[in-house]
Amino acid sequence: MTASVPPAPDDGDGSWAALRTRMAVALVLLYAVASAAAWVKTAATARGRPATDEISGYDSRFQELRTALPASGVVGYLGHPDPGGPTPGERDAASLLHFKRYLLAQYALAPVVLIESTEPEFVVGNFDPGAVPSAPAGFRIVRDFGQGLVLFRRSP
Repeated sequence: MTASVPPAPDDGDGSWAALRTRMAVALVLLYAVASAAAWVKTAATARGRPATDEISGYDSRFQELRTALPASGVVGYLGHPDPGGPTPGERDAASLLHFKRYLLAQYALAPVVLIESTEPEFVVGNFDPGAVPSAPAGFRIVRDFGQGLVLFRRSP
């Protein structure tokens, strides 16, 4: 013996299907309103607070530097001069951190392209705060933006 499911109430004109459709649309709209309200609440509470994620942090840190660079083209990049460590694990971790900082700087300065080289006319120095080395040979400091961020230019 099999159990049977009672048929859905229907008076012949499809009103049950229409009711289900209206309920589905109402639920989607309710979800959209709740999502929008949550987003507005998040945006309102975040207003005036500095961003805490690294991408936003780099974007705001490099904001002033962007105005000092050409609008496009290739710019050199120098990271911390000695990102190594005494053990292979520390050297690997330092290399990964250097690469991460390079990618974040590239993102923050796009559409300018960064290459790890001192061949271009301009070179961006992205160093640990307080550990800014002197200008590379043949370059002068155009501006020190603080926080380990320096713009170099090839000397004439």
